[in-house]
Amino acid sequence: MPSVADNSERPASLRDAVAALEKASTTPAKQRAVKVTGVVDAICQHAYDHGLDEDTLQTLVQIITRKTDLDQTSVTTLTKNLYPAQYVSEDVVVTIVGALGQGRGKPSLGTQNALVKWLTTVYDIIGDPGALSRLYGVLFGMLDMISIRTSLCHLLSLITRRKHVKPFRIQQLLELSRGLGNEPALQNLLRIYKDYYPDIILGSTATSKNSYPGRPDPEWRARIVAVQEAGARTNESLSEKHNGFRVLRKGPKRSKTSVIPEVHTFHAVETSVTLEGIDTADDFVEKLDRIEFPGQLISFLTDPLLQKYLLLIPSEMASHRIDLWLSTYLEEEYEAARSGMATSEHLTEILEGLYKQTRYTKILLNIALVFLKEYLVVWDGIKDIDAIIGLLSYIPLQPFQDVYATYLGPLERTLAERNPNSFGKLLSFYTDLMCHWMAEATPHPPGKPTPAFSSPHQRALAALVAHISEVSTSLLLSLPLTLNAPLVSSILSFYEVLSSSSKPRTVPILLPSLYLAYLMTHSHSVATISRTCGIYGNYKKAFDSHPKPIGDYYSKDITNAFNMGLRDIFNSLWTFKALVTADEKSYGFFCQPSLRDSLNEYLSDIDHHYGVALAFGLSYNPSISSLAAAAWRSLEEGEIVKNNYDRNLVNWHKGPVSERTLKALNKSGGVEVGWDQYRLHLLEWMADKGCNGFRDFMFATVKNLKG
Repeated sequence: MPSVADNSERPASLRDAVAALEKASTTPAKQRAVKVTGVVDAICQHAYDHGLDEDTLQTLVQIITRKTDLDQTSVTTLTKNLYPAQYVSEDVVVTIVGALGQGRGKPSLGTQNALVKWLTTVYDIIGDPGALSRLYGVLFGMLDMISIRTSLCHLLSLITRRKHVKPFRIQQLLELSRGLGNEPALQNLLRIYKDYYPDIILGSTATSKNSYPGRPDPEWRARIVAVQEAGARTNESLSEKHNGFRVLRKGPKRSKTSVIPEVHTFHAVETSVTLEGIDTADDFVEKLDRIEFPGQLISFLTDPLLQKYLLLIPSEMASHRIDLWLSTYLEEEYEAARSGMATSEHLTEILEGLYKQTRYTKILLNIALVFLKEYLVVWDGIKDIDAIIGLLSYIPLQPFQDVYATYLGPLERTLAERNPNSFGKLLSFYTDLMCHWMAEATPHPPGKPTPAFSSPHQRALAALVAHISEVSTSLLLSLPLTLNAPLVSSILSFYEVLSSSSKPRTVPILLPSLYLAYLMTHSHSVATISRTCGIYGNYKKAFDSHPKPIGDYYSKDITNAFNMGLRDIFNSLWTFKALVTADEKSYGFFCQPSLRDSLNEYLSDIDHHYGVALAFGLSYNPSISSLAAAAWRSLEEGEIVKNNYDRNLVNWHKGPVSERTLKALNKSGGVEVGWDQYRLHLLEWMADKGCNGFRDFMFATVKNLKG
């Protein structure tokens, strides 16, 4: 971070500071009217806090890259604080490369070395990826400069591609290597060359931890990421991002412990076209049909470029090679787990690689299905849980009974016995599996209305949702309340997705069981009730927008069950008919009439104005009443201000709001607010606070309410 100078010496703005620095750079120190340290600190502080825009960066680089009257300390401080706020332009790159080398007008060798390191650091955010590639010959020609050779080798290691590896450059590198011995950075660059032409460069190159490009200063990296994210002017930063059209290199530390090799094409000749030589999307498309297969295709588990290549150029031979490698490795891991031994530390890497590849292709390899079928029986339910349930979420759409017997049953039993805290993840897994199956479902052909659940795909989806509803209800009734909160959220997330995903002729409207819906509706959490109402609002919209008549697609049992549940929720929150049962109209939350009468009698004994009907409404509901009170207070305050009432004389509402109390309030000197006005205000007020499910449910249920 830049030093702190006296604020009185600092220019008022960045533009003034840069202008002052330009003037100071051409003025001897004794003739300056302004102290240059204050100007430099002002620029560096702005760069640290907000980053430098393209024009300012270009101006500062032009000052740094020429011999000026500025002292070396100021130049070094400026160089260390060149934080770009956006992409680095090609002009900046050309200016820096042009400043390298020997010459009277060149900057000091220390400054040149710092600039080369800066180019290495900002390599990922250079606007034109080919800017440095076009200057490769210039950079390579400076390898004889001792002062910048190490940094230059690191930069060249990043930008070297097959097109850069020429016989004369190989010869020069070999001569330098023989003359200088095992200089680490030079040996690394030679190793890069050998990766492209292993048959030309004989022998082995010595490597050490100093052979590889050093990581940028962590503080500098963190600062530039923060600057660019705050500026929101670019989606790219120095945060280990990869463009997907370049072979992925993991670095020395990770590659030494990785069982998945990096992409290398062996026995390549000068005319070969390899993945290592691809640098951009245009380059990949242009050479797609001429690219040779790399040596070990299992690298596709982690390399995005190889994944794209195998997806666009499918090969039976390549698939066979991958299956052979995976089957051999995974069989060893399964046998170790089956015999009670610990699995290899590399199994995590393989499973995460498989999951990454599956997310990209949306296709689960058959060898992974075979392994999971056997491994789930001996799995401990903890190790690699995210990768395993992630892979299972891509099981192809098929009859539910087959999937349950082979995969889902063993998964549930393992988690229940060995990792009961993971039930929230189980519901999230079912959400992902359902989304995958819905994406794979094939639609009915257009024409005559086809009843829902008439196709195998729709029956499989219905069976999956019915099972999830059963599992959710069972878990909520059996688990202690301490584990319920994340589980309830996962269940609600599942139905929020499901209620908004129906597609006529493809994905039918799939409802939760009424027992589960009623359980959620009577939760002690207002967020849970709100989300449940929102889910039923989504279902109501789905039925309203479905092709008519509904009876041609869904049986009367399904529509009646939905209407019963909808009416029960509506009656409890909006009208005074909570727990009322009526034939083919409402179940009353499965409450027996005799029980409702007893409850009503008990509540009326407490207060003759009170009863079961009010107890479940918005104003009196124990989970919602505090919000209702706050909403009423905001409405009452607004009415007092609007009508200019005397706050000391107005009659304030004392208790829960009802239609009766509002009429009495108006007659006794209180604000004049209608019952419907209050309820609409309450719905909107709760929606503003995040509980929009109540409003969405009422607007979907009562057609003229929104207007």
